[in-house]
Amino acid sequence: MKADSLDVTGQVAEIRDVASSIRMIRFDVPSGILNLEAGAHVTFDVPKGDRIMTRSYSVVDDGRHPDKLTIAVKSEEQSKGGSRYMWSLEPGDSLHISANGNAMPPTYLASDFVVLAGGIGVTPMTGMARTLKRTGKPVRMIYCARSAEEAAFVSELREVLGDNLDMRYDSDKRFLDIPELLETVSMDTVVFMCGPQGLMEAMKSAWAERELPVQNLRYETFANSGIHPTRPFQVTVAETGRTIGVSEDETLLDALLASGHDVLSDCRRGECGLCKVHVVEATADIDHRDVFLSPMERARNDCLCACVSRLNGGHMTVNIDDILHGRTG
Repeated sequence: MKADSLDVTGQVAEIRDVASSIRMIRFDVPSGILNLEAGAHVTFDVPKGDRIMTRSYSVVDDGRHPDKLTIAVKSEEQSKGGSRYMWSLEPGDSLHISANGNAMPPTYLASDFVVLAGGIGVTPMTGMARTLKRTGKPVRMIYCARSAEEAAFVSELREVLGDNLDMRYDSDKRFLDIPELLETVSMDTVVFMCGPQGLMEAMKSAWAERELPVQNLRYETFANSGIHPTRPFQVTVAETGRTIGVSEDETLLDALLASGHDVLSDCRRGECGLCKVHVVEATADIDHRDVFLSPMERARNDCLCACVSRLNGGHMTVNIDDILHGRTG
């Protein structure tokens, strides 16, 4: 679902560390304006020097409190400015909310539900588990984390799901076997998932291999990591002939917009494909961090989603206007 533009201010009401590197931030917001149902996300305007960046975060909420917005932010060592700023907030601080949407709204028509979360992907899955539990239908959740110390909202989820919460900690060598999991689902089971790109791709691949209904696998991504380390690089825009630098702590989209180049964009999460640009040439590998491009498109290395994907150092030349943005069929 396309994010709706907004002009709303949220005021920090509560801050609490819910895991070793995850901080919950709760905002007071005007009642009834935001869509805060399970699966929703909001976009904040985050200051960086004399510029404004936009950063999207999934909501922890399940829609029951329309005047409270809760998010969870993971402290990232290679923060592009978003998590660092969000972790600096204190109660009473205000932040502008510029968009709100839901790419993964709940559905209630399945015979049973599975919720799968990996790492910080537990954020939207917390509200989703509460929402689905209210249907009265079977709901189980698998939550994968590196260790108990790095797992957020476990007590809240245990209260909702009881023994139907299955914690998988790398530290205990309890790794998820996706084919084994899919042996336990039926054609009428709906799976909601959010997690690291590797987990998501493995799940989608196994789902397709079992020929389960495509519409029954529903997911959200937070494409904040890739195959390569995050490095600075340079990009030349063919239409203008201008070359700009993209630092480690900014996205290609942010750099293009800041330099005055008009690039289409919407989700800023690597999901919608609207910010796709044509790569004319590149001196290094493209690190595709989106979930929009097909494996074939990625293999061609002739385009990328500017909101999350980047070059592994070096230089590339792009066209921003000679490509079909988003889905065409």
